[in-house]
Amino acid sequence: MKLAAALLPAALLLAACSGEADTPAETAADDHSAMDHSGHDMGGAAKTELTEAQAAYKAANDTMHAGMADIPADADVAFMQGMLAHHQGAVAMSEVALKYAKDDQARDLATRVIAAQKEEIAEMEAWLKARGAQ
Repeated sequence: MKLAAALLPAALLLAACSGEADTPAETAADDHSAMDHSGHDMGGAAKTELTEAQAAYKAANDTMHAGMADIPADADVAFMQGMLAHHQGAVAMSEVALKYAKDDQARDLATRVIAAQKEEIAEMEAWLKARGAQ
């Protein structure tokens, strides 16, 4: 009997919370799915603006992934086109590094990436052009 008396308030609370609304006004008041929550801080993280370097890396990354998104049925062409976009993205990222990076090793690697990728880009473009796939 003590257990039933202890559970009765919880059962009544659950029944009240899960019941259907009696009126359209109550239904609208309880439905928060249509509310605009865009201004709410979800998760408590402070919103920060991207630095110029971050924005430049993001633009290079977005362009690269857009170029890699269309995958042809021909596996050879798909490889060459995907790698072409990937290499062009590497060049773009390296150019961002040359503009913003301060570390000599990072800048040196960026310079070497540009040189190596440009050679391979030319090779891939020639391959695609020869097959009418560019």
